Order: sequence, then C-alpha cells, then structure tokens
Amino acid sequence: MFETIPEDLKSIIRNVDAGSLQLPDFQRDYVWGDEDVRSLIASIAKGFPVGALLTLQTGGRVNFQPRLLAGVEPKSMDPRELLLDGQQRITSLYQSMFSAKSVRTRTHRGTEIERFYFLDIEKSVGGSVDLEDAIVGVPADKKLRSNFGRTVDLDVSTQDAEFEHDLFPLNNVFDNRNWFFDWRDYWRDRGRDVADLERSFVQGIIDAIDRYKMPIIRLSRDNSREAICLVFEKVNVGGKKLDAFELVTAIYAADNFDLRKDWRGSQDSDEPGRRARMVVSSNSRDVLSKIASTDFLQACTLLHTRENRLAKMSEGGREKDLPQITCRRSAMLGLSLTAYTKHADAVERGFVEASNFFNEVKIIRQKDVPYPPQLVALASTFAILDRDARPVAAKQKLQRWFWSVTLGELYGSSTDSQMARDVPELVEWISGSGDEPRALESAMFQLDRLRALRTRQSAAYKGLHALLMHEGCRDFITGRETDIMTFFNDQIDIHHIFPQAWCKSQGIDSKVYNSIINKTPLSRVTNNAIGARAPSVYLERIEQEHETSSAELDSILRTHLIDPELLRADDFEAFFEARAEALSSLVADAMGKRVVEEQGSNEEEVEVEPVEEELDEEEYREAV
Repeated sequence: MFETIPEDLKSIIRNVDAGSLQLPDFQRDYVWGDEDVRSLIASIAKGFPVGALLTLQTGGRVNFQPRLLAGVEPKSMDPRELLLDGQQRITSLYQSMFSAKSVRTRTHRGTEIERFYFLDIEKSVGGSVDLEDAIVGVPADKKLRSNFGRTVDLDVSTQDAEFEHDLFPLNNVFDNRNWFFDWRDYWRDRGRDVADLERSFVQGIIDAIDRYKMPIIRLSRDNSREAICLVFEKVNVGGKKLDAFELVTAIYAADNFDLRKDWRGSQDSDEPGRRARMVVSSNSRDVLSKIASTDFLQACTLLHTRENRLAKMSEGGREKDLPQITCRRSAMLGLSLTAYTKHADAVERGFVEASNFFNEVKIIRQKDVPYPPQLVALASTFAILDRDARPVAAKQKLQRWFWSVTLGELYGSSTDSQMARDVPELVEWISGSGDEPRALESAMFQLDRLRALRTRQSAAYKGLHALLMHEGCRDFITGRETDIMTFFNDQIDIHHIFPQAWCKSQGIDSKVYNSIINKTPLSRVTNNAIGARAPSVYLERIEQEHETSSAELDSILRTHLIDPELLRADDFEAFFEARAEALSSLVADAMGKRVVEEQGSNEEEVEVEPVEEELDEEEYREAV
C-alpha cells in the first residue's frame, strides 16, 4: 500500500523543477507568510525535522489532473508522483532555495509580497544570533528601503554587492561553487582572507542543507480509490504536534517534577495550579482567560536567558560571545528545572500585573487584546522590575510602549525576536540605565491606515477602541465612563456612529462607513437606541426619552472626538474628515510622535482575499 523512505531535499526540489513531482490540480495555491518561510529555512539548515511528505504514484486506478507547483517554469511533463501533503513546505523551499525568481509570500497583514532570501554568512556561523535572524529577506528588486521607499538601506541587486555584505543567495545553495570562488576572489583583491569564514559557513550551514533528507510516505499506484481518498482526508485534517510545554513536562518528569500539575493544579486536592491562581473567576482577569502554558514558559525563558547574559557581561565577556536573550522554542526546551522554579513565582505575579495594566488601558476582554505576545512581554517586564514598575513615571513609559507597539502594529510577526528585544530595553529604560526602546522609534502610524481599519482582527483597531475609553469617552445615554463594572454590566462594545442602514441608504461605500472613524465604544442600550436612524433623529430621541439636555449630550459627544454640529446636521463627509483628524491627534499623543500623512510602503504589497486553509470535502470528492 505504501512505503516510507528518506530522500535528499535537493533531489525532491529538482524533481519539482523537472515536473516529475507535481500537485493534483484540485489543490489550491497557498502562500506562506514570510516568518513561516524563514522558520522553515532555519529548521532545514539546523537539520531539524520538518515533517514527512505524502505522495501518490501516478498511473494507477485514480488519475488526478496534475499541475506544476507555483513558481515552476511551464513545461509539458507527465509526473511520476503527485504531492498530496507538504505543498506549502516544498513550494517555499523550491522558490527560496532553487528558483531564480522571487518567493511569493505574505506579510503579517495578509498582503502578498515578493522576496529573495539570503544568509548573512558571519551571523550564521558566529553564534551571536539565532540562525533565523541571520536570514535576510529583500524585495524582488533586491533593495531594502525605508522612509516610504525613498531611502535604500541595503542594495544587493548585483553580485558584487552580495560579496560586499557577505550575503549568500539562498537560491544558489545546491549549486554554490562558483559563487564562493568569486566571493573569495572579490575579497582577495581587497586584502581580506575569507577562507576560514567560508569553511565554517560551508561545513556548518551549506553542507547541512545539501545533506538534508525528508521522509516520503509514498502511496502505491495500486491503491484503491477509496483508500487514497481516506488517507488524503486524514492527512488534510492534520495532527496537533507536541508543543514546548508538553515536551518540557516530559523532561522535568525525569526529576520527579510534575510541570502539568504545577500549571493546572491537582485533581486530587483543592490546591489550584498557577493558571487558576492567575486567571481566577473574575472579570478583572478576563484578558488572561486564554493564557497558554507556552506563554508562561516563554516568560520564564526570557528571564533565564537575560540572567545568563547579564552574568556573562559581569564576567567581562565580549559582546559577540554573550548568550542571546531569547524565548524561541529551542530555548524553551532547554530551560532547566532549576531555572523554571527560580523564576516561575515572579512570572506568575508578572502576569497578574500585566492583566492589571491591560485593565488600566481599557483592554478588559481577552478578545480585545491586540497581540497575545504583549501579555508575555509585559509579564516578563513586571516580573523583572517588580515594585519598580508601579510608580506613575514607570507606568507612563509602559503605556507609551504599549500604544506604540499596538497602533504601530509591530507584533504582527517575529514576535519571539520582538519580545527578546523589547523586554530588556523596557527594563533598562524604566530603571534609568538605558535609552528608549527601539520599538518607539520604529513604530509608525499612517493616516491612510486609520481609514482602512474596519475589523477587530487588526491590533490597531482594538487599540483605538481602547484608547477612546482610556481617554474617558462617556456613553451617550448613561454618561458613564468605562471601567470594569460598566464595561460588563452595560455590555460596552464598538459600534457605528452613523448607522450602517442609514449609510447604505445614502449610497456611502461600506469601506468608508465601516472604518473605525465611524465607530466608537457604546453600551448595548445606546446602540439599540441608535438603531438605523439618522444621527439627528436618534440624538433628539435620546434627549427626550432620557431627559438629557442638548448641551450635556454635546459634551458627551466631544469625549468621543465627535463634532456635535456635524453629527446633528447628518453631514457624514464633514464628520468623517473631522473625526479622522481628531483620532490622528489622539494616536500621535499616545505614541509620542506625529501621524504620518504620506501613503505607501517600502515594498510593493498586493491586497488579497483570505484563503480557506483546508480543501472543502465536497470540492475534493468532485475532483476524484
């Protein structure tokens, strides 16, 4: 029925390029995110397993219509095998490690971009950074830009430029001899000997990729149609791989320590575990309601690796020899039981303080947390600083970081690296021994982005919702500001100011009226009172039914940064522009920097519709 054999990655990729390994035509094209591609490349270079492939020999009872993988040059070739499972992995590896064309990938916002990937040779072998951080992605023109594309920060559009920056093009990995010959010659002419560096890089990275084998589960062409369908459906559902917590639990068990019991508590006693003590059955801790065991381990790992780095610094270690501060999976798996028990209590208190902080900035429900990793970063910071994080000055700094990261949408990708950078920089900044975190400088909010925020999926959308409540907006009917009690009792959520039905009747584009510019935090009672009515109508009704004066209601509207005159005049266009300007000022104050009015990005991004991750069962059965 099947056989499982390991096969060289380079052979698999060459079969893809030749067309002897193709996809069944019903498989949709999937595009992996940039962070996923980097992680996959790093895993291959480290020799880590990335899962088996599932293929089907062609020429049997089931004949799927084949097609080439994305990025392969068109050719007429009947495949020997079809790739049933592993499309994303093999497509990403083919495009990044073999194809002369750029890799089609996605940003954390879901837009499509094109990238070439390079390995920073010195960083790859130096050991000062994780290998994933030594992978450099550049746009299709091989120029990294900033300042809305005006400034070129890195140009590797020529081979000499690659040599100058010691950046090895990953798509040369299986045919690299000439590149290394030319690299040596380039630097020899300039008086630099790179022989030792080349040897370390080739032996440590290139050879590992060249020797890498992937297991292939190969279904025989003799299998029945029913058997093939059943296997494919089981594979398409996918399995849940063991997370770091489960693996560390197994490791600690050898020392007679039950990590699962420490986290969840014991069924044999009333003593709660750490999770229950942190979450409790209280609205004030709702932001922690979905905290994961791996989140807790990440925070412990950040504290441990920071402590190790500081210890080496105190011993006079050189910068390049200092261990990294990290919370990557590999570091979590290496967290000793001694380190865990040393930091766990402080981390537990840190998460409680983080939930208090979120409540203070009016992030009260778990679903409104902009980025869950922010909880880990804040918990780690509170765990380190303890009482030093409580003064007003410290909280102001933390809030500025929080609003910058949230509104600047910085935690949409590479969160492990972001946390490892932000936590020590926050600690040093707040304690007075360091400068502002780099996140504050890199965070940017564009006016154009404000108009595009329409759904709760966006961190900036959630941030603006919270920021309005934080600044004291009052409910149209009750006149109350938001606190934990009113938030839940009054069922406060973000709602339209000009109702959707009214906007539709006026021919206003849904992309405009669904913008957060036309939304604000309101109670359920107020939202029901608004209904589908024009603002002039529902405002008058509120005044009459709730005995509120026009002056008082106008005062309430201003707390939402709404111009009362424009709202009462049902002037949507003028209202929209005025509130956009007011919200921009609010964002600028929170981030401590102006909102950028320029439009555009540093590389071409293409908006795409979201794609379902799994093939619909009916579509699959139609294909076979």
